[in-house]
Amino acid sequence: MTNNILKINSNTYQLFEHNKSIGTISTYTNDYHNQNCYLKFNLLTYPLSSPFSLIMQDKKKPLQVMLDSTEKSLIDFLTKNGFQLKRRCFSLTVKKDNMKLLPEEKITIQKFDIHNNKYLDCCDFLYQYYKNSHKVVSPLTISKDQFIKEVPTKTGYYHLNENFQIKNIIFTENNEIAYICSTNPKTCPKFIQSVLLDMFSSFESIFFEADDTDWAAMDLLNQFDVDITQSFNTYILDTFITKNKLDNNL
Repeated sequence: MTNNILKINSNTYQLFEHNKSIGTISTYTNDYHNQNCYLKFNLLTYPLSSPFSLIMQDKKKPLQVMLDSTEKSLIDFLTKNGFQLKRRCFSLTVKKDNMKLLPEEKITIQKFDIHNNKYLDCCDFLYQYYKNSHKVVSPLTISKDQFIKEVPTKTGYYHLNENFQIKNIIFTENNEIAYICSTNPKTCPKFIQSVLLDMFSSFESIFFEADDTDWAAMDLLNQFDVDITQSFNTYILDTFITKNKLDNNL
């Protein structure tokens, strides 16, 4: 019912149950992924009726929520109201002892930094891979020039095939693997293993994040025997038909 939700400013909706306020849902945007409208919750309890069709109608965009997998009650509320789990992101800090197997053979890898003549090629490679791997969840909406200027780290590793074409890249920042991208599923695992051994020669531990929608990142994760029961999840509501109207207090 329309008296259950009230728009109190351009990015905030107040919710009511039995004529009493139960808190707010606020919205925000992400310039890198501007196709969806992102939600944050500040609710004392969850409403009996869904507020999402009216918010989507007002924003004219799919709705996206990012939250920890331990937030069971909010996840239950979202899924009961049409949100679908689109991505799980695993954040890991690993040591060499966590590797499942040490590689029997290594492949040749090259290091790069911002001064290397391959750096911009690596950035372009990352842009194309990042764009493709994110389009199923929330498409990239910034230009390639802006992406290259702001996103990649300044150091990393790459691997060339027999025709001297880049096929695998890892961008690093100290002991963090910031990005991994590849066009060769056959050589990617060996590339990862070779990079890991080199990094572990300098760092006791390595940090990285892996999305389950990104096959190369999951190849990285699968090098380790670690607990992945907890994740940071993305839920999206992209279709909702409604004939109701939103009460607007503006």
